[in-house]
Amino acid sequence: MEPPGKVTGGYLEIIKDKNEIKKVQKKLETILKKRADKVVDGGAGFQGGEERGKVYWMSDLGVWYMTRFIEGSRYWNGFGTEEPEEGRNRTIICEINFPPESINRRVGAAIARDPLGNYYVVHRGKLGGNYSKSFFEDRYHGEWTTVIDGDREEKVVVIGKIDETIPEKIRDFVYEVQRIKTTKNGFNLKEKLHKVFEYANARREEFEGHPLAELICKELPDELKKIVPESDYQIKGSFGQGNWTHIPWIAIKDSETKKNGLYITYLFREDMRGLYLSLNQGTPDKKAEFIEILKDRASELRSHLDSFNYLTEISLSEEGYGVLCEAGNIIAKYYPSSELPENGELQSDLEEFLSIYRKLKPLYEELIGKKDFYHYLQLKGYHFRPELIENFLLSLKVKPFVILTGNSGTGKTKLAQLYGEYISTTDRKRYLVVPVGANWTEKRHIFGYLNIMTGKYQSTPALDFIMKASKDPENPYILILDEMNLSHVERYFSDFLSAIESGEPIPLHDDPECDFPQEIEIPENLIVVGTVNVDETTYMFSPKVLDRANTIEFDTMRPGEYLNGHQDDQSPLGDLKFLEDVMKYDLENLRDDLGMIWDELVAELDFFHKTLKGPGFDFGFRVTMEILRFMHAAWVYDGRPRKWDNWERYMDAQIKQKILPKIHGPERLLRDTLEDLRNHCMGRFPESERKLKEMQNTLKTQRYVSFIR
Repeated sequence: MEPPGKVTGGYLEIIKDKNEIKKVQKKLETILKKRADKVVDGGAGFQGGEERGKVYWMSDLGVWYMTRFIEGSRYWNGFGTEEPEEGRNRTIICEINFPPESINRRVGAAIARDPLGNYYVVHRGKLGGNYSKSFFEDRYHGEWTTVIDGDREEKVVVIGKIDETIPEKIRDFVYEVQRIKTTKNGFNLKEKLHKVFEYANARREEFEGHPLAELICKELPDELKKIVPESDYQIKGSFGQGNWTHIPWIAIKDSETKKNGLYITYLFREDMRGLYLSLNQGTPDKKAEFIEILKDRASELRSHLDSFNYLTEISLSEEGYGVLCEAGNIIAKYYPSSELPENGELQSDLEEFLSIYRKLKPLYEELIGKKDFYHYLQLKGYHFRPELIENFLLSLKVKPFVILTGNSGTGKTKLAQLYGEYISTTDRKRYLVVPVGANWTEKRHIFGYLNIMTGKYQSTPALDFIMKASKDPENPYILILDEMNLSHVERYFSDFLSAIESGEPIPLHDDPECDFPQEIEIPENLIVVGTVNVDETTYMFSPKVLDRANTIEFDTMRPGEYLNGHQDDQSPLGDLKFLEDVMKYDLENLRDDLGMIWDELVAELDFFHKTLKGPGFDFGFRVTMEILRFMHAAWVYDGRPRKWDNWERYMDAQIKQKILPKIHGPERLLRDTLEDLRNHCMGRFPESERKLKEMQNTLKTQRYVSFIR
């Protein structure tokens, strides 16, 4: 018997000469490509990414081959066992990579030479991913050989001599690696999936403490963790909550995906005749409108895939969760209960789906914002009343400054932030949240200042964001000033308010030597949303601020209403896309367009002006015109009706958002005024009437009242 390290001609030595490695790699490529009888343009998926290019299929060996040179890193040689198809990804079973020069023991394979000049492919046992070298050593069934590895001796697996027999030797190694991977830690997905088909009988038994619970919720997720990186993905199984569900499932999603996002799932048919491996979508609601949204989005996502042989429709159950899963399916593979494939195929299919998941996820994240903002909120798992969303978007449409007020935790900042996410893209964030400090006493907190000691201009995140918006004038940007009234707004924000009205630039400094711009114009595509929490640490807004904003009040919802939605709520019925396009709006025919209600509008504005003149809260031309612009935008949103029966709903919003916020004072000044206003609103403007009643109650108990309490 030859001693370790001996092959036919003697001991093996790892080669490290750059040109020699390149020459042998080329020889190996030529042999493998010559053996192939099918070549397609496709891809190879692996944990964390994919390779694209020519795939060489050796049908008599049942192995495909891909290769490319990664500059400064390695000669990449990938192998798999599924027959490749044009444009489709296949799962990499094994990589046999060589360093481009020298000795690099971090690369999995190497080229060795014997004293007679014969070359061999050797492997160090490093498979990458979740497979350690010790894991490979414990499970590899072949022999190890000691070779001269630079300045030391190392044990390696000799795959084979690089001659016409090397394809068979590589085939044997690839299938051995596949066996090792699919038997990792006793991996047996097939057996555990098959046990779930006992569910049909289990449903007749007691739900509480049933042994299938352990299988679906613990054993199956644990089994999948053997091939799905636990650090990157979350795996959860379910068979119902309190009662048996129609279809049990096991879902896989990456750790960053929200509850209602994209995920991979095993879905069992209700009749237990089979199960699907499905790439699917989440949604918080079973309403019919969501069914259509899911179907449309699935079709759009499929259009981004190359040719595939997966199912686009699945059949699970006629009720419950299954209806949503059927609509949300993007692609699926079906496994009949009597013909479950072996573990190797199950693993390969899952890895293929993981590769597709990684490809589609950024497209999905962008796509969920393409329906409309209201549905975007719901798909993100947030519930706001449709009228609030309408008022918010209408306000942004007519004036780029909105104040959101209400108790802490009512969703003010979150709504503004979600709108910012909605108008952003995967490569450009178009919103910024800036917490206002109690020490903000001048404009430098927004616009920065010139440091006279250094001659450098000290910018701020807000100023940087404004300048960023200026460079992208075709798209809206939203600046969110959180807890805006922690300091006196007029002290740090007056220049901004004046610039919004006048269109004049804001001076930043007057030093000609400073390379920072001396002034800045507020871009027309910039929206400012301020949030307001009212307590003893905050300050009232002045008329100058309130005149220039729509003030939207957030009510505190009951937990059940927030979690489940209000039973009377329905989606906004108007043209939300018109509202969301805040960059375009034509007001040229305002009076003609509103001619059917013009006299009534004028009468309403005259009444409120006259009633509020006594206590000193009458309003000027700016407020009048902004109310009219809001009403015109609402008319367009409502479909430009010739007879506008719904106008009072929007006038109600403007009374509450533009007129009532200015009111504040003692009982002797406001008692009769509030009564007159409430009587006028009664039966016609319910939101304003409710707010006036609340203000009256506050006035009676505290002898003083303001809109922003």
